[in-house]
Amino acid sequence: MNFISKTYHTKLGRALLIREAAPADAKQLLALKLEYLKDTSTIPLFDYEYSNTIKEEEELIQNLHQQSNSLLLVAESDGTIIGNIDLTGSWRKKMQHTAMIGMGIHTQWQNQGIGTLLIQNVLEWSKQNEIVKVLWLEVYATNFAGVSLYKKMGFKESGSIEDFFLEEEKYIDKITMVINL
Repeated sequence: MNFISKTYHTKLGRALLIREAAPADAKQLLALKLEYLKDTSTIPLFDYEYSNTIKEEEELIQNLHQQSNSLLLVAESDGTIIGNIDLTGSWRKKMQHTAMIGMGIHTQWQNQGIGTLLIQNVLEWSKQNEIVKVLWLEVYATNFAGVSLYKKMGFKESGSIEDFFLEEEKYIDKITMVINL
């Protein structure tokens, strides 16, 4: 099922295009991921641990595109990719109706409504998808903005694991959130 590109404006009035990622986006997408992983305290991955090459990033984009229960969207402004969201559907037959969300936004573009738009587009696509019925994600309990955003979009907390993440020598609980379509 193809995604139809849509144009929006950020809270600051900048034009924003949300579209499906293409293999040609691999270099920009990789640079974006490394940028927002660099100083994050809300994603459990260091930039140096994300070891994809441009070729591997291309393959990731192609693999998600080929899966009927998966989607990779990018947010672009003036030709520059500034955010992404991936919906990774389970390959297991008994769980193929489930898909996990992962999202990141360039640090200079955060708090401008881009996360809301990305999630909104994933939800719309998922509701039209014949396979996907359950979306889920994991979030740091200390990521109050993230938890608030997900609740606003209709996600509910479905569980937590104490002391799951270790961030700057402090243990942080993991919250799992889910939405049934």
